[in-house]
Amino acid sequence: MLPELNLAPADALQEGEMRTFTAQDTEVLLIRREGQYLALAAHCPHYGAPLEKGRIVNDQLICPWHHTCFRVTDGHLCQPPALDNLPSYPVRVAEGRVWVQVPSKPAASADSPEKTPTALVGGLAPNPHAAAPDARTFVLVGGGAAGQFAAQTLRTEGFGGHIVLVTGQNELPYDRTKLSKGFLAGKVDEKGLPLRKPEFYAEHQIEVVPARVTGLNRHKRELRLSNQETLRYDDLLLAPGTQPNLLPKLPGHELEGVLPLRTTEDATALRQAASSAQRVVIIGASFIGMEAAASLMDGQRHVTVVAQEAEPFERILGPKIGRAFRNLHRRQGVRFKSEAAVAALEGENGRVVAVRLESGQRLPADVVVLGVGVRPATDFLAEVLDLEKDGGLRVDAHLCAAEHVYAAGDVAMFPLTGGLGQHRIEHWRIAQQQGACAARNMLGRQEAFTAVPFFWTQQYGKSLRYAGHASSWDEIIFHGDVRRLDFLALYALNNRIVAAAAMNRDDDMICIEALFQQDRMPTPTAARKKINWSKLLEQASPLA
Repeated sequence: MLPELNLAPADALQEGEMRTFTAQDTEVLLIRREGQYLALAAHCPHYGAPLEKGRIVNDQLICPWHHTCFRVTDGHLCQPPALDNLPSYPVRVAEGRVWVQVPSKPAASADSPEKTPTALVGGLAPNPHAAAPDARTFVLVGGGAAGQFAAQTLRTEGFGGHIVLVTGQNELPYDRTKLSKGFLAGKVDEKGLPLRKPEFYAEHQIEVVPARVTGLNRHKRELRLSNQETLRYDDLLLAPGTQPNLLPKLPGHELEGVLPLRTTEDATALRQAASSAQRVVIIGASFIGMEAAASLMDGQRHVTVVAQEAEPFERILGPKIGRAFRNLHRRQGVRFKSEAAVAALEGENGRVVAVRLESGQRLPADVVVLGVGVRPATDFLAEVLDLEKDGGLRVDAHLCAAEHVYAAGDVAMFPLTGGLGQHRIEHWRIAQQQGACAARNMLGRQEAFTAVPFFWTQQYGKSLRYAGHASSWDEIIFHGDVRRLDFLALYALNNRIVAAAAMNRDDDMICIEALFQQDRMPTPTAARKKINWSKLLEQASPLA
């Protein structure tokens, strides 16, 4: 029997409250709901966020950082980016106290979550449902967020057939979001990158094939692999992700020390090269480029960002927020060459030594980082499927690209709900959500993909969160102080709010994502006034 902890007085919480209590060095999130107490692990099994800072919306506990959702009654995982269920504990009220049974070594922990494999920060791996034998083979192409989560979902949804995960890489699926942050900064090593241990794939009978796909025959339902093998499938998920732009027409692009940042191999090479570098030039003010700048700026290196735009993220977040990020970086010592174009990379003895701008200015460089965007890794599909101009693959609301073929993640151009058109969105969480949705549809569910896009970035310990999607806007409505990185920005298009970005407004962003999901966002006119987002959500959702 599990040890029982004397956690709190019986009247510790009012109806609807939740709070973390500590007993015998164990943290437990206690929730009072509908007159009963519930006890859950206190930290999210993704990156260890304190869940008492989150919010319960429609029977789901939402993480304040990255919006993982758990069923509040038992901790069941409802939405990623976490991979595991949140541990829940037996609870009883007796003798005027709340008693909770907790394992001697609780699963969830806040200890150095960034250094720990995502699935090992804490939590309980979902068990596969008992499944009847199934003669079908489902092949998943891509070892990123979408492919990994699709494989997991197939098993937890009860698929008893053969699952083949074709990763195209030597490593097992890993947390790519760490590469430009903790890994590049030297705070995380290779052991902290995997999403799952090898035993997980063996236990769930997921065959992992490290080869690349070189061709597809839709009529025979066969894939050709780089190892000369042929795979036959009954249903296929295409989630190959993207590949970095390498500027092949730029003179000097082949020099040693000119490095992209997309894979573990890329990040390892860049970290090694930067360890002895005094001058780093980053070409491109993308999220990857700016996160790399923050990770490499250690007070000793000279880091310069060269960008065609006037401000970082200008096309995604607008110039005002972009300027605030540029100033954040400048305060840390990063230099900027804005509205500038690179003419050539100069080298000596085969190694890069400088970046020459079209203006004629020469920037000395020991390492050059290419942060100039990515493109879908879909070249192998060009002869058999109709690709978009950017290489994306158009899908319907069920993520179906063709008969027996689904697509998810960075390559999928999917219809946003609310009639907002088809878009290809390169977010980690949405790739996981699409992987899960596609997996269920491969099982015959006919489930439309309706999730609200959500992403985050962290630089110098400052986090921005973004919900919705705005490829263009008529205006941006601001609340708070953008210069102090304490604000909410609402993006309005055609008299609708279609996206929101915020810093230091975690609870508001939980409410806003939920309001987007319910199609209950206020009009731009109403949003120009200060809004109590929590109250608005409660009006929209009586159960919130």
